[in-house]
Amino acid sequence: MDIPSNCKNCNHALNGSYIFCKVCGQKTDAHVLSLHELLTNFWSLVFNIDNTLFKTINNIWAPWKLTRYYVEGKRVAFLNPVRLFIITVLFHFAFLVSLINIDNNKTRSFREYSELERSKLYEKYLSIKKEAKLDSQLKIYSDSIEKNLFENITTPDKDTFRVEHIFSIKEYPITRNDAIELSMDSIYIKYNVTTFIDKIKVKQLIRMNLDRAGTLKYALGNAAWGLLVTVVLLGFLFKLLYFRKSLPYVEHLVFWMNVHSFSFIIVTIVLFFIFKIPDNEGFNNTLTMCLSIFLPSFVYLSMLKYFRQSKTKTFVKFIITGIFYLMMGMMVMVVVSLISLLIF
Repeated sequence: MDIPSNCKNCNHALNGSYIFCKVCGQKTDAHVLSLHELLTNFWSLVFNIDNTLFKTINNIWAPWKLTRYYVEGKRVAFLNPVRLFIITVLFHFAFLVSLINIDNNKTRSFREYSELERSKLYEKYLSIKKEAKLDSQLKIYSDSIEKNLFENITTPDKDTFRVEHIFSIKEYPITRNDAIELSMDSIYIKYNVTTFIDKIKVKQLIRMNLDRAGTLKYALGNAAWGLLVTVVLLGFLFKLLYFRKSLPYVEHLVFWMNVHSFSFIIVTIVLFFIFKIPDNEGFNNTLTMCLSIFLPSFVYLSMLKYFRQSKTKTFVKFIITGIFYLMMGMMVMVVVSLISLLIF
């Protein structure tokens, strides 16, 4: 066996008597790679029951066990809780975005463009009407056309672009025509938008109206990071609720990451069946009801199993946790979503 002086993987100096590198664990044998070895390594990595992924999945249904194993020092045998949490959260939200068929044609974005075309058509109609000499009979037809086809329609120069008042932009009466056809720099100049904050507000409100599908998907995707903040706050809450146990904060954090990882896997599976069987309303309602009962029960059981307090004390802390989760979770995700929209 030809043993090189340095590890081919990490370049650490090797001892001739070692079969494996003591730094990265790779074999010191420097033979030429063969197809048999490639396939063998693949099979061992993916299907070996001792693989960390399979060990983690085998225990993920019991986050109290997974947390206890990791805290006790069995860390190489299982996936890192942070990695597991991020993978499940991102997979869940990516799956959710893929299932929700958000289309600009089904949102108000499409209406912005159609309203502009109607506005331009109305302008042409008024131009023709002005040039034509209408008798009393034609005037009746003309009034009927305006009432039925152009009700609440104004010309492009008066058709103010619709923006919400969430950012209190009332001093910039941007027309829909300019919002759609002009560049942002041109809009800034034409409407005298000078401050940095106002430029961001105007830009984002226009983009939110013209691309509502993209806005919803972007906000939903970034709201996933709000969950990470919520879990961090839950760790601090449990540090207070279980202060007598003197457990380190990181232990509470690992516990909540494992609870959420399993929860997101279950929710993703349930959503898959709900969206894949859209016509079976009874089945979907039953599935949703079971999920709404299972998840709180699962969280309560996890708290009971891991912290090993009485059922009454655990239930009280479970109620406090639920209230905190709803309040802080919604607040954090709203803040994260708003920040995301500002940089969308």
